[in-house]
Amino acid sequence: MENERRCFTPSEEVKILIHFRNIEKKRSYVQNGAVLNDRYKIDNYVGDWNGERFFYARDLQVDKPVILKAFDPEDPRIDAHIELFKECGGLQGIPTFVDHFTTLGSEFIAHSHTGIRLQGILNDRLFHISKENTIRIGYRLFRIIQSTHLKGFLHRDIRPLTIMFDVAQNGELCVNLSYFGHATRIYAPSLNNPVFLQPFHSLNVTRGEIYTRIDDYLSIVFVMLTCQTVNPFHFNTNRHLTALEKKENFHANPYAALTPETMWLGDLYLQLEEMRADRISHLQAMTAVRRAIPGFDPQSAITYHYDAENGHLLID
Repeated sequence: MENERRCFTPSEEVKILIHFRNIEKKRSYVQNGAVLNDRYKIDNYVGDWNGERFFYARDLQVDKPVILKAFDPEDPRIDAHIELFKECGGLQGIPTFVDHFTTLGSEFIAHSHTGIRLQGILNDRLFHISKENTIRIGYRLFRIIQSTHLKGFLHRDIRPLTIMFDVAQNGELCVNLSYFGHATRIYAPSLNNPVFLQPFHSLNVTRGEIYTRIDDYLSIVFVMLTCQTVNPFHFNTNRHLTALEKKENFHANPYAALTPETMWLGDLYLQLEEMRADRISHLQAMTAVRRAIPGFDPQSAITYHYDAENGHLLID
């Protein structure tokens, strides 16, 4: 019954679309430097995705950076979004839920924010991530996503733009997830399962089939491929093919798109897809990552170079 309460009916989905179209008319402009709820000082406006407005801000009570997300007050996703942060916030690799308040005609959610996006690292002209660090990153992401699954949630949007790296006080580079605009309860009905065409979504998801835990794991496999500069689903790769055709070709023979150094990711992809017919085994997935380099410990520290003055991060 709890899942049904969060399932969007066709009429609710229409309301969401109407809200997105009218949001420019309804929302209030927030200037840099403005203080919201007598606590959050706006640093800058980040953007608007899926009907959510994002702001970088500072929590004046504790003098720490936060992300503010603004929703239209009638957006039916608000309750589920808040529930995810209250249940999963603070888990390893998941932001900490800070606050929920209403002001300027919008519902705001505040959560912790630190680090640099993986996409920015991949875009760097000096970009190179070793096989060892790719394994370390994937292993940590598998561990993070398992913790959200155990809490009953799917992320559904794992990609370089939603993965953050932060240097901890002990100097270790930590991996975090940052965006939860598509997160939902596990086993949510199909009405709450939009079709994704992102390069980091599985063939099943691209076809519009029910999103499962396996699909979160497969997105991480595709992220690891990108860390190794293998991008079979990129817009500029086989441009004569549709996104669906690229996924179908990869699924039929993943090894055709891989390099000798990434064949192990083809093995991992097929192993995860085989679990779809039975049930996912987190232990088997972690074991497969461990086998990528015999004797290598994927829990060892990620090696990197970081210039704190300009925020420039390179992963070896």
